[in-house]
Amino acid sequence: MAWRIFKFIQHLLYRKHRKGHGIHSPYQFEFVQEVIFNIRKVQVPEKVRQVHRVMRKDCSLIPTERVAGFGAGSGAEVGETRTISSFVRKSSVSRKYGALLYRITRWFQPDVILETGTGLGISTIYLSAGYSDTPLHTIEGSAVRARIAEHVIKRSGLNRVSVHGGDLDQELTGLLPSLEGRMVVFLDANHQYEPTIRYTRLLLEKLEEEAVVVMDDIYWSRGMYRAWKEVIAWPEVRVSIDLFHMGILLLRKDLDKTHLKIKF
Repeated sequence: MAWRIFKFIQHLLYRKHRKGHGIHSPYQFEFVQEVIFNIRKVQVPEKVRQVHRVMRKDCSLIPTERVAGFGAGSGAEVGETRTISSFVRKSSVSRKYGALLYRITRWFQPDVILETGTGLGISTIYLSAGYSDTPLHTIEGSAVRARIAEHVIKRSGLNRVSVHGGDLDQELTGLLPSLEGRMVVFLDANHQYEPTIRYTRLLLEKLEEEAVVVMDDIYWSRGMYRAWKEVIAWPEVRVSIDLFHMGILLLRKDLDKTHLKIKF
C-alpha cells in the first residue's frame, strides 16, 4: 500500500546509527554490532537452513480451517487454500530475519523463549536453534498449522520446544505464570492495534528481569505502527530499535531511554 511505501522511504531518510556509530552504551553497541550487523559472521546451523529451503519448495496444500477470533495475519488468513511453499515465502520470516532471530537468542542466552504466532514453525526453529539448551514455548491459533509446525521442529532436531495450540488469549494467560527468568519474546500473532497492545502489556507486566522483545511487522498496518509507537513510549521499554520489518525492545533498567532507527 502507498502508506507503507511512504513509511519505508521515510525510514531510509531518517535512519541513523549505521554499524553502531553514535551509540554510547556498551550494551546497545554490542547488540547492534554483533546481533544486528553480525560483525562476527555467525552462521545459522545448516540443518535449520536446509529445513527452511525444503519448506520453501514444498507444494503440499495446507488444509483449510476456520478459527474463531483469528486475528489479522502478516500475509495469509486462515480459510485460504495455500501451499506450504506459498505460506513460507509470503508469511513466514525470511532467511535474513530468521538469522537475526537466531543471533538474538544466541547472544542473549535466555532462560526461556516465548513466541506468539507459530505459523508453520520457521521462526520457531531459528529461535530455538540459537540457544537450544533453553525451553521454547510457542502458541498457534490454527490447529492445522500447529501440527505442521510440530513436524518441522522435529525434523530440525530441536527437542525443547513446546507447541501450544488454541486461543492465544487463553494460552498466553495460562502459560505466563509458569515462565521465569530472562526471556526472549517474539510477537507475531494478531496484527491489529488492540490485541497487540493487550498482549504486550500482559508480557511487560510479567517481565521483571532483563528481556528482549521482538515485534514483527511493525509497519504492516497503521494500527500496528500505532501500537509500536505507543509501546516504545512505555517507561518499561528502555531501548527500541526500529528495523522497519521488525522492532526490537531491550528491557534492562540501567539503560537510558533510547530510540534507534536502523537500515537492516
